[in-house]
Amino acid sequence: MNSSRTIGQIAVVLILVLMAHLQASAAVFTVKLTADALGLGSDDVNGGGTVDPDVPGLYTSPTTGEGSVLQVQTDGLAGAGTPSNPPLVTITARSHLDTVSGVPSPSDYHAGVLYISKEAKDLPDGRKEGIGVKAFKVDGPTGLREIDGKSGLAKIEGSKDVSGGTGPTAYDSGDPNGAPHVDEAVYFDFNPAWIVNAQKVEVLLSKFDPTDIINLHIKRTGGADIHLTFLQTTNTAIFEEIGDKLWKLKFAGLPQLGPTDLVEEFYIAADDDDPNNPKGTAEHFLITGLKVDAVPEPATISLLAIGLCMLRRRRR
Repeated sequence: MNSSRTIGQIAVVLILVLMAHLQASAAVFTVKLTADALGLGSDDVNGGGTVDPDVPGLYTSPTTGEGSVLQVQTDGLAGAGTPSNPPLVTITARSHLDTVSGVPSPSDYHAGVLYISKEAKDLPDGRKEGIGVKAFKVDGPTGLREIDGKSGLAKIEGSKDVSGGTGPTAYDSGDPNGAPHVDEAVYFDFNPAWIVNAQKVEVLLSKFDPTDIINLHIKRTGGADIHLTFLQTTNTAIFEEIGDKLWKLKFAGLPQLGPTDLVEEFYIAADDDDPNNPKGTAEHFLITGLKVDAVPEPATISLLAIGLCMLRRRRR
């Protein structure tokens, strides 16, 4: 019997066995994006005029150009993770995305601060609660965040929601603060240790009017990025109404995604829902929840395949 062929057959069998094991270990992770559900307390987070102090799993980045960083573990709680409860996704935000010229670089003008609401009593569950975006109050000439002299914390401003509308295209160094804070986006960056099925991703949006629209950007593993604009609730393949102003966004309905597509990161951005009649602020919504199917990244498969291939070469 040809020994190299035998080794190759063994490699294929073992890889198939490991892949079947990983598929069997696929898990559904549901994350509710409220302060209570994330284990951050029972009050709104970043709801005032300055950022709240850092806590495990949620901090304000000290790096210029970066805002809030929310780390969510597989158990749905905020935290950096442990070997038995690793991180699943990191959530960040951007603001003032309409302003594309004259912005100092580096600056904190586009950095987004995450607002996280406390649990609401409204039914169905998810209404009027979730995460939104605020902005740093910045110094005009430099674009750097202003710091409150008493608390030592960064000053913030803007609405508590993910806001869409039409803002200034050019940065005003004399008066950069104040409304509108548009268009804003929330980013979901998955831990590379997890393989996330793109078609199984679902996002819950609250305070979302039937006339509201979103832009959606998906970064795939091994495939070109997908950027979709002006997605509306009239597209019933991707939007499902759950309750009053409560909508589920289903990636399964996107024709651009196939059954083998994997997602590394995506972001949801608010926009002006009526660009022919632009407004400073045209819409507000919160992102209430996230549901994904994921399996551990099969590093063991890659290592096994490499090892067996090397052994096969030595035997030739």
